[in-house]
Amino acid sequence: MRTRLFLTCWVLFCLHFATDFVREHYLVVSMAEDATFDLGKYLGLHDDIFRNPDRAPHPGVHHGANPGISMLAAIPYAAVRPLVDRVVARSLAARSASGHDTLAVYNDPREARVRFYKQAYALGLDVRFGLVGIITMVLCMAPLSALGVVAVHRLLEGAGVGERHALALSLLYAFGTPVLFRTAYLNQNLAIGIVAIMAFLLLWNPGGRLQMSEDRRTVLAGALAGFGFLCDYSGALSLGILGLYALAKARDSKDWRGVIRAGALYTAGAVPMILILWWYQWSAFGSFILPPQHWMPPVIYSDQGYQGVTGPNLALLLDLLFHPSFGLVVSAPLLVLALGAPWVLRSGKSFLPGRELLVCLAVAVAYLLFFSAIAYTRLQWSTGIRYLMPVVPFLFLPAAAVLLRLPRAAAYGVVVLAVTVSWSMAMVRNQYGVHQNVIRVFVEGFQLPWLNTLGKMSAQYAPWLSGRPSALPVMVFTAAIIYGIWKFDRPWRASADTSSR
Repeated sequence: MRTRLFLTCWVLFCLHFATDFVREHYLVVSMAEDATFDLGKYLGLHDDIFRNPDRAPHPGVHHGANPGISMLAAIPYAAVRPLVDRVVARSLAARSASGHDTLAVYNDPREARVRFYKQAYALGLDVRFGLVGIITMVLCMAPLSALGVVAVHRLLEGAGVGERHALALSLLYAFGTPVLFRTAYLNQNLAIGIVAIMAFLLLWNPGGRLQMSEDRRTVLAGALAGFGFLCDYSGALSLGILGLYALAKARDSKDWRGVIRAGALYTAGAVPMILILWWYQWSAFGSFILPPQHWMPPVIYSDQGYQGVTGPNLALLLDLLFHPSFGLVVSAPLLVLALGAPWVLRSGKSFLPGRELLVCLAVAVAYLLFFSAIAYTRLQWSTGIRYLMPVVPFLFLPAAAVLLRLPRAAAYGVVVLAVTVSWSMAMVRNQYGVHQNVIRVFVEGFQLPWLNTLGKMSAQYAPWLSGRPSALPVMVFTAAIIYGIWKFDRPWRASADTSSR
């Protein structure tokens, strides 16, 4: 069951791949190809890539983000890089022979995207960057998100939710929340939520279904939460809250010596990730303790507080919740149900115990308050919901507890709304409001972001795809794959059994 769930989510996540090339991708390429953190080759291609200021102990060119998700994504890219090099070489040779090495047509009204594409094309990086985006999504982001879905499924089943409901709710988490939208390309914020919910599963172990020893689970939980910190400094919130939860769990069955041991084990798991971050910061900037943002040149909002970090701001908090382009309530209406979880708990009908509910709500409140204190969260209008992605799996659990107690008609209505919003966002990826995504799907029909992009630049690669190619053939083919995943009972085992006879 869990293997099929994983494969289904992996395939459907890959179907909704988006071609955005973000700052984290440059570090992937630099590490895998040149074994360096320096991004000098790409200076001028992204606003977040900058030359170290004179006050930095080390010179060089870097970006203002933590390296965790790039380090993870560099592994699959390094593995297939020889194939990428051959494809790129053949493509550039064919382009030069045809005399079209200066042609770069990208039919998009957004000037910044057109300018970036023309720069990449002129440098001969367009095909490489496209393949990097595909590889890091298909072999890193998509399977990582699929593992997160499996973790949610194990939490639900272990907590006593029936098999059918656990499967349905897990699929709803995958495709009825912004997880589908954010999985489309490399993103550290979603990665924090995924590793944190995995760590939560290890520490809670509902139903005692995980066979790993408690000590190993605690160390691994610390490592996972620590990886979230390696991805972004906001990962410290989930790292700290889950650490307190580990101590509280240990106090149930152990004396204070056992509590101290649990804390030490959790810390032992997290410390290597923190040391990797310090090593990166030392190598890149010459200071192991100061964050990458400390060295960034002035940008919009960075003049407020410390590099844009101020105190909690009510207007920002309301934007994080209700902004039409990135608000949590607007982008994930399903999660509003989490507000009713305390009342379901009081009625004695919740699969989520009180302490675990407290952890979920604490994570949500911590991230809301933290990002309401960061001025540049306003810039999410161009990307859609991003900074609050770590709270999605934690709010989904209490929302699911409420959903299971709703009247059937109301529950179906909530599910339809959630999937409609989530799928529309993932298909259209419009910057001007979540409602615009829904409207365009109903007016223009089904679409896929990568196919739309290919149509806009088809003159260089596939002239027969000009315009907006239909997504239906690809969707039908994908549906056939999903049908095969669930129809056939482990065909690989059947083949092995036949060959052994």
